[in-house]
Amino acid sequence: MDKEKELLEELDGPIELIDDDGNKLEFYHIGTMDFEGKNYAFFQPGESIEGSDPDEVVIFEMDVENKTLIPVEDDALLDRIFAQFEQEYYAEYAGEGDEDYVN
Repeated sequence: MDKEKELLEELDGPIELIDDDGNKLEFYHIGTMDFEGKNYAFFQPGESIEGSDPDEVVIFEMDVENKTLIPVEDDALLDRIFAQFEQEYYAEYAGEGDEDYVN
């Protein structure tokens, strides 16, 4: 099995991520996408997190070799990645309750 498949299998189901304060937070992997030659993983909170929107999406770069997730800290890059994710997500799920979505 290749390392990318192994990492994706580990992301199946709820996973715990640790925030800057050392708190463990539960997230669900909602998708993975290649963008500008790198792989990115997308997560949504599995529980209510104070100060965040329940529809918030958290994006990490996937380091497949080391089987780790790297926070993306460049806001402009995050915006570009998320815009592409949104476009692909809604193209894939068009007609499944997202009829009002306008890109």
